[in-house]
Amino acid sequence: MHAISRTAAFLAGAVIGVSALATTSSASADSGGVPRRDVLRAPLQGSQLSDPPLFGLVRGGAPWVISEGTARLRADGDLQVEVEGLIIPTRGDNPLATLSATVVCNGKDVMMTAPVPFSAAGDARIETRVSLPTRCLAPVVLLNPLSNAGAYIAATGR
Repeated sequence: MHAISRTAAFLAGAVIGVSALATTSSASADSGGVPRRDVLRAPLQGSQLSDPPLFGLVRGGAPWVISEGTARLRADGDLQVEVEGLIIPTRGDNPLATLSATVVCNGKDVMMTAPVPFSAAGDARIETRVSLPTRCLAPVVLLNPLSNAGAYIAATGR
């Protein structure tokens, strides 16, 4: 039986450890080495008539339901919102042409995104970058109908 020397075992362990660190580092940073940690990754819920105002925005004038939706905000300001089936159930569709998102940090609006197409089936996708404050406590994403900064039809949460 052949025994491995302490030096060989140490070197093998060091190579494995360095490889693991390099993989972890590249997975958590973009090509420029900027951290890409998630500040928020949450499901979206349609607004209901009983919902309260949130951060100065009032809920839409009709109840909204959503089949599936998520919002992801990263520390570098990358925002991705995917919405499927956000509709008014009594109509069975979405009557709006565009949708925007408002990002909230520290209890205050950070910014509203540019409008994106919003299909009759209630599908939309927002991919943009927002400028975040140094600390973004209690982040929230609200979806605005027709770029109406005073209303929301969906919000992150359960």
